[in-house]
Amino acid sequence: MSNESLRNTPPETPLHVNLIRVLGIHITRPSFLHNLTANVFNATTTKEVLQQVKQVGVQLARQDIFQDIELYLDTSREGPDRVDMTVLLKEKEKGFLKSQVDINHNRAELSAGLGIRNIFGGGESVYSSFSFGNYTHAAAETLIETPLFQMANIKLGISVNGFIKDHSQINAFEEATRSLDAHLKGWNRLGEHQIGYVIAERDIVPYHDASPTVRARSGSHFKHSVYHKFVRDERNDTLLPTQGHYFRLFQEVAGLKDQGDISYVKHELDASYHQPLTQSVSLSTSVRAGVLTHASKTLCLLDRFYLGGPLSVRGFKMGGIGERDENDAVGGEAYWAAGASLISAIPGFSHLPIKMHAFANAGNLVTKTSKANELAQTPRASIGLGLILHHSIARIEANYCIPLRYSTSDSPEPKFQFGIGLNFL
Repeated sequence: MSNESLRNTPPETPLHVNLIRVLGIHITRPSFLHNLTANVFNATTTKEVLQQVKQVGVQLARQDIFQDIELYLDTSREGPDRVDMTVLLKEKEKGFLKSQVDINHNRAELSAGLGIRNIFGGGESVYSSFSFGNYTHAAAETLIETPLFQMANIKLGISVNGFIKDHSQINAFEEATRSLDAHLKGWNRLGEHQIGYVIAERDIVPYHDASPTVRARSGSHFKHSVYHKFVRDERNDTLLPTQGHYFRLFQEVAGLKDQGDISYVKHELDASYHQPLTQSVSLSTSVRAGVLTHASKTLCLLDRFYLGGPLSVRGFKMGGIGERDENDAVGGEAYWAAGASLISAIPGFSHLPIKMHAFANAGNLVTKTSKANELAQTPRASIGLGLILHHSIARIEANYCIPLRYSTSDSPEPKFQFGIGLNFL
């Protein structure tokens, strides 16, 4: 009996997994693998068995300790309503080196690191990396993660990092941050959850041409915060999807029990939906929103929202929507943005990784949450046409943008814009 023949069996046909054979392991502990596969024995129908087998494959891949994963179902000697499951694995090397180029938000970084995976045979790992680029002048991080009590769906992690970043695309200052992050990461049928506690010391160093606003808020800031992040990603491609949906929710509370000199409650939403209209045309829609409440008077520039740019509301400078002080964006405590793109293959060139699209973007930002009623009163809007290059490491857009609605305080850019990144509005 093969996996394929089972798919042709009526889904409610009684079926049980009799035993599991695991082959090819040398480092991984059998007890850890038992926790990864035990739910298969709870299945009682053909449909449930196939679902649980698929879930086992997902859980094994999620551990990032196996190079090859093959799952087989065979007829069992115990009876026609029972099958035996074989798990054939090839473990990855314990030690590894890694180098990569990361491109996002019109910024490029080169990173290199080394790590050890599956240290004690239970999915434990440690990884240290160093990176630099045109935005991140230097960054170093060490991350330690381990499954919590051998539970495959929950990982405990601790990371220590430090970096120096240039924010001059939006504001004239440099950021130097050192932080400690302890978190729990878990998965369920809805998606991935992460909760954590962060302690961070952040220094804002103004450049010589910084505005009075930036200079007034420069110096050292200490943040203690608790956060929760939820991600559900059902897209058929992360860079240029044509089908599926994406949903991300982020919540953070800073300044608990007067820890640190910054306090606020932050909520952020990022969602998109992608639908094919024909074989070569698809429609992508997206919405983003954020709000800061209970913010302290010393709210750091790094914690405010900024809107506008090639990956955000196109047709505006990066951070170009909202009030400004000289050349610096003041940022806001609440915002929303929405976009729609009609994406099509280029006639006669459908074999190339280049698409054309027409888009419409809109959004607004207010400096204070108390002015949230203004979010719907003076929305900014833009339309345009462009080309999309679907590369393996990033999505590249070249668009001609036409700002339709903007305020005198904004920085519209009615011209060609180039965007490089992973997540576009």
